[in-house]
Amino acid sequence: MELPPGLFREALEKSNDAIMITDPQLDTPGPRILYVNRAFETMTGYAREDVLGATPRVLQGEKTEKAVLKRLKGALERGETFTGETYNYCRDGTPFLMEWSVYPVKDDSGAVTHYLATLRDVTDRRARLRRSKQLEAVNRIQREVAQGGLDLQRVREKIVETALEITNADAAAVEEAEGDELVYRAVAGRAGELLHWRLPIDESLSGLSYRRQEVLLCEDSRSDDRVRLKEGAQRIGFISGVMVPLVHEHRCYGVFKVFLATPHAFGEEDCQLLELASGVLASALFNAAAFDDEVSRRNLLVDAIPILVSYIDRDRRYQEVNAAYEKWFGISAADIRGKHLWEVLGNEAYETIRPHLDAALSGNSVSYESRIPYASGDQTVHAQYEPHILRNGEVAGAYAVVRDITTLKQAETDFLTGLFNRRKFEALAQNILKSAARYDQDVTLVLMDVDAFKSLNDRFGHLEGDAVLRSIAQRVAGTLRDADTLARWGGEEFVILAPETDAEQGVQLAERVRAAVCDEPFGDAGMVTMSLGVAQWRQGEDLFSLQDRADRALYAAKHQGRNRVVAG
Repeated sequence: MELPPGLFREALEKSNDAIMITDPQLDTPGPRILYVNRAFETMTGYAREDVLGATPRVLQGEKTEKAVLKRLKGALERGETFTGETYNYCRDGTPFLMEWSVYPVKDDSGAVTHYLATLRDVTDRRARLRRSKQLEAVNRIQREVAQGGLDLQRVREKIVETALEITNADAAAVEEAEGDELVYRAVAGRAGELLHWRLPIDESLSGLSYRRQEVLLCEDSRSDDRVRLKEGAQRIGFISGVMVPLVHEHRCYGVFKVFLATPHAFGEEDCQLLELASGVLASALFNAAAFDDEVSRRNLLVDAIPILVSYIDRDRRYQEVNAAYEKWFGISAADIRGKHLWEVLGNEAYETIRPHLDAALSGNSVSYESRIPYASGDQTVHAQYEPHILRNGEVAGAYAVVRDITTLKQAETDFLTGLFNRRKFEALAQNILKSAARYDQDVTLVLMDVDAFKSLNDRFGHLEGDAVLRSIAQRVAGTLRDADTLARWGGEEFVILAPETDAEQGVQLAERVRAAVCDEPFGDAGMVTMSLGVAQWRQGEDLFSLQDRADRALYAAKHQGRNRVVAG
């Protein structure tokens, strides 16, 4: 019994895997696409009419590996099935890691008539596996150091070796300060020939990281104005990289660096992982400088690591903890091991983190920021949980990395209103504008000022004035989307940056804000109004120019009688 012809097409359309069928042409420009299914459209963002007649090159870009494409062509020329992985690109330019298999379809004579390809987006799956391996590697270093198995030079070497394991880098180096130079004390990967190499501190990006004691991310040294020695950077293959200062007890010993010969290779996740590894090395350097006794150095090394790293089993017991737990909770690490989390953290703190831990023990990677009510007091933390997944797919436990960011959050937050402060707003705004430029999106800025606020302060006092500002912050926040960024600009001024919002929509947003403020009285202060200036971002415009146009619009609103919105 033959199956109906339409059944095969229906099966292809309902497949969860993306499917592509091409003609057999392998010579340039390559095979033409004859069919794609709905799953392909969903995965790539391309409608089928956009790709029919085109070649699979439409999905390729900068991160697509030429070596993989060469293997693909070789297999197809031999009439063989090909399976591999490389990066492809969605229609909006977003890269994704694709696992695909290509099968030659042959007629009765053995001639290839078509190629059928199945495609899967494995980006998230590979990222979870990579993250788990990364945290395992960092945990392994901590255990080896804690057990006293590594001297200082071996710690250096272990750190650079692990850096290649936990990032995309193909070169890593430890640079330690000596006079006005940084000296390469340990190297790995393609940096192997640079051992004992010297860099002038005041002429290098590593030196800038050392001087500022800041983590620096270089996306492309060829266009980064901070890189002065551009020819030297390209000669050693430094196109993109991360520099992490080796800081302990307020002293900077040097810089831990990874790099790669391609641009845009690293991100925030790499910076955080390298900070963990650098903390081990900085502690080791501190110990070596402060003590001659090797045992004392190792003991202090364990105590000095300021980030909580642990392994939690499925019963929610600590199986491994680093020495930072002793400082945080006043309990020896030996006494913590084997205890349930709530026995160490307290019930209230445990209930706060429990949903995140549940997700990790269900096989999900988890990253979050939260204010945790520890018994010793509230602390704001950034936590990452990575599931430990066995080969059979079972989740055996989770790796946890927790860092105290209370001070950082205080530095980003306006103490009176709880909103972002101006410094944090400008940092966020730069990223929003960068994304808008890349994807050609609208962005609108709204600058607002409380009318006659000085008079209000004079009549009712500063305490009442502060209460009004706090209430305004709450009312304004209640009118915004999650994507909008609200901050206190200074004094009685506030600012909103609204992505994917044009000038007309920005005026509507500003009117909602104005109404939310002026429609209800503010206690003893009574009715309060605001004037608002609106400016839509223009392609190529920087943040300061955008702010200036919004400020001029705000001035016009004040000049026209206050309690109004003006677009500039």
